[in-house]
Order: sequence, then C-alpha cells, then structure tokens
Amino acid sequence: MPNHVPRVGIDFGTSSSAIARQDPQGGVAFAQLPTLGVSGPSWRTLLFFDPDEQQVTLPIQYSAGGEAIAAYLETMGEGRLVQSFKTHLTTESLGRTQIAHHAIGLDDMIALFLLRLRKRAEAFFGHPIEAATIGRPVRFAGSRGPEDDEAAATRLLAAAKLAGFTDAALELEPVAAAHHYERTLTKPELALVADFGAGTTDFCLMRVGPGSGGARRHEIVGTGGVGAAGDDLDAALIEHLVCPALGKGDTYVEMGHEHPIPGSYFYKLARWHHLSFLSGSRVRTELERLHRFARHPERIAALMHIIAANQAFHLHKSVERAKIDLSRADAATFHYADGPVDIRADVRRADFEGWIAPVTEAIGACLDDTLARAGVSPSKVDCVFMTGGTAFVPVVRRMFEQRFGAAKLRSGDELMSIASGLAMRAAQPPR
Repeated sequence: MPNHVPRVGIDFGTSSSAIARQDPQGGVAFAQLPTLGVSGPSWRTLLFFDPDEQQVTLPIQYSAGGEAIAAYLETMGEGRLVQSFKTHLTTESLGRTQIAHHAIGLDDMIALFLLRLRKRAEAFFGHPIEAATIGRPVRFAGSRGPEDDEAAATRLLAAAKLAGFTDAALELEPVAAAHHYERTLTKPELALVADFGAGTTDFCLMRVGPGSGGARRHEIVGTGGVGAAGDDLDAALIEHLVCPALGKGDTYVEMGHEHPIPGSYFYKLARWHHLSFLSGSRVRTELERLHRFARHPERIAALMHIIAANQAFHLHKSVERAKIDLSRADAATFHYADGPVDIRADVRRADFEGWIAPVTEAIGACLDDTLARAGVSPSKVDCVFMTGGTAFVPVVRRMFEQRFGAAKLRSGDELMSIASGLAMRAAQPPR
C-alpha cells in the first residue's frame, strides 16, 4: 500500500460503528455514511438479507448499516435483519444461519459488514483502504476469562482480513478514548477512561498528557471490563414495559394443568443479539400452541405479530427513545404501536433505576475492582473521561460523582470519541 494512503481507525460497535482517518493537520475526518437519505459519521451495526434476492451460487446478496435499514423498511419487514453479532464473538458453539440457499457463519457476517463499511469509506475518502486499527473491548461480552478474550480478538482480526484489510491491528477501546481526550491536556494526568458500550463497559487507568520533549505520554496503569452495558438497560425497559403486554407472567392450560408461559421468548425479544433465535419455524409452532391454550391469547397473538412482522427493530427504537427521555426527566411515556399491537406505559426514572440496579451494581463493582488491582484510590485519579451513550444515564453519572467528585468528570463527543482516538492511534507508528 502506498505510504501516502493513511491507515484508518474503526470503531466496530455492538449497536453502531464508525470509520475515520487523521488528516495531515492532526484533525480527524469521519467517513459520512448514509441512512434513510441522511449522511452521518456512524452506521448501525447490522445486516439485512432478502431471501428473494438470493441466487443458488455465491456471492450472497445483502445490505449493511443504513442501507440495511432502508432495505428492511422497503420490504415491510420481510427477510432477515441481523444485528449485535459482535456480542457473539466469544460463542464458539454458535451455528450458521440459513439465508435462502446459503449458510452464513458469525465470522462471515462480521466480514460482510466490515467489507461494506470499507467500501463506503473508500468512496467517501477517494482512495483504497487496506490498513486499519480496530477497537476491541477490554472484556468481550460473554467472556469467562483471558482465553475467551484472546479467541474473540483472533476472530475479529480474521474477519477484518476477510473484509480486505490486509493490515489489521486491534486497540483497546478505552485506550482509544484516552487518545481522543488527551488532545486538550497541557499537563500530565492520571486519567480513568470509562467506555460505556452497548455490549460491554470498559475501564482503563492511564497516565496521559505531555511528556518530555513534547511527546505524548501513554502508560497503562490498569484495565477492567464487564459484560454489563447499554443493551442491558434497554432490555430492562422491554421486560418491564413491553413483555407483560405480550404474555410474560401469564399462564396457559394444557391437558388440565396450568403452566407458566416460558420466559425464554421475552428474554430473547429484549436482547438484540438473541432476536434471530425467534425467527425459526420451531418458535412459530410453539407460540401457535401457546396461543390456543393461553389465559390471554391476545397477548401471545401480539408477540407473534411482532416476530412475524419483524418489528423488533421498531420496538427497540421506541425503547431507546424512552431511555433517552428518562435521562432528561424524572418520568417518560413509552409508546409502541404496529397493526394490532398498541403498548403505552408511563415510567418513572426511580422505577427504571430499580430495574437496572443489577447492571449498575456490576459496573460499579468492576470499576472498584479495576482501581483496587491497580492500587489506585479514587482520590489519586486526576480526571474521569466518560464516553458512550450510557454516560448520559443519571444513575451512572451519580455513581462516578460519589467516587470521584463531580469536578473530576469530563465528557464530550461521547458517541464518537473512540473512533476519533482510533484514527489518531492508527496514524502513529506501531508499538
């Protein structure tokens, strides 16, 4: 690859992704990616497959990112919308998904998405892209230890190479955020970077800022990560506001015996990375049986409609809006409607905070463990840079204010700082 072609940084996220490069003046330029006629610096991390377009022979036909959303809406929910595949990187037992004539594995899906992201960036920047620094969490979702993290990182790199990145490297996402944050520093600091993703929450303690001779100083003091994050907050809202209207907590009577409606359907509906498991014929047959015997068959019918009409994307968008509203006010109204389904519920922030307490407690425990293992007390931390959408959630912010004090909290470009930092890291010589 010619030397003048810059290496790019890629924030490959559970829910959204971005690709950027550093310009010669030291600034960062983001590839502008189209979604429903509007271009922006990020794309939803998802794929759409229309079975009617598939041929017997490869290559498989698909759409990615904003193109996938447009194709999904155009077909009125027909076809397969697949998302949150990053969350499955630690799952070796995950099988292949049948798309018309083709069986597609997880690594293939990641490669297909990264390929389309690369092609879009090449068209925007006007040059080929073969080298990239890609972000990775400290702890991958579902990881049971370092071996799982290493295996997931290896799979991510392999998928990147399948997507045409002949020179691919990984960087910890919170370290990338630190690169972004330190641009404004005029003196060295011991910084804690808190990266709130959709699938994981990661922490990195770093000594950053100016060093001798004008060079930037980067010394990692400690890292930590936990599989508790933004998607879990959405799941809590779905389980408490939506699922009761779809049969959660209800019963059915079969052969003279009363049984609870299985909770597995609602668990999967509430989590992006499990939605595809609801689309098979086996689930449809099971729900048809439950519908016949349910105490409230109209609720099971509503669940069946959401699945059959592929409405989970719209459902999750409604939940996301309610979550944002709860970050701005003490109460909000959730509303989702499609066809025969119309769900409206008022929710108080205090109730929401109670529902997500296991998630926030896990995040707090990981934070305390990260500091303890590094031998650093909160009073020794100069600043805390918070990045990611969950940084806006009041109960999460209070957690950090209680430990470090509000004056130490920093934020800014919460949703794009990782991609920016990865682009800066990509422009530096390899370590």
